[in-house]
Amino acid sequence: MFSHKSERLMFQPIVALMDSLLPRFNDKNEKFLPSVEQLNQYIYAVNLNNKTLQFIAQDESLPFLELGYEQRIYLHGLIATRNRNWHDFFNALAWLSFPKIKAAINAVHYLEQSQQKNSLRSARRDLLTLFDECGVIIQADEKIHHLIRNHKWNELFINHKNAWENGQIRISTFGHAMYEKYQTPYIGMTAKALLLPSDDVECDESIASKIVNNELLVKKGELFALPVLGIPGWHQHQDESFYANQNYFRP
Repeated sequence: MFSHKSERLMFQPIVALMDSLLPRFNDKNEKFLPSVEQLNQYIYAVNLNNKTLQFIAQDESLPFLELGYEQRIYLHGLIATRNRNWHDFFNALAWLSFPKIKAAINAVHYLEQSQQKNSLRSARRDLLTLFDECGVIIQADEKIHHLIRNHKWNELFINHKNAWENGQIRISTFGHAMYEKYQTPYIGMTAKALLLPSDDVECDESIASKIVNNELLVKKGELFALPVLGIPGWHQHQDESFYANQNYFRP
């Protein structure tokens, strides 16, 4: 299914779903993307308003047109999804892979929208959207967190290569826009990392709980830039000159 080992590493959290839903991924052709009916065969979750979740085509048949995207999900459990669209396909896979985090983010969006007095989005909604689109979850000890916060890229990627390869440092891509970018990786591709301790095993549940309880993703400074192609195995030419590129690996 994947043409390079690096692709399988990038898509790791959703590999099993992609194997089932998109065996012809290598063709990179939207016409092979599953329909909303096919996606609905894989979703078994409710949102925080106790509504059963399902994907629904975003076309002329879309109900509740007076509602916005997040409102429709929270009030009716309906996730508007464009047919044969890569961005929405990866968003659907994020819902299937991280249903509790996605439901928590949706609930906060809905509640903040209900309270806002004008059309301006709150800073927290902007932060949650950034994580929803571009977020990765890093589970590692504080030493690794320190390297990411302080842009110590050589130490992080070269000196700790074994830690990436043996799972001491775990990365899970959450943001669906990142998956879309992984299809055609490019130098400059950067994610926003949420740093968690290595013992936080059930990250979907724990992150969701902390978001709902206003303990996580509340203010700026909780997400950190991560040049993901530096992760061992994520690029085919990770030699000395590659890591010396300070336009990508910014000090």
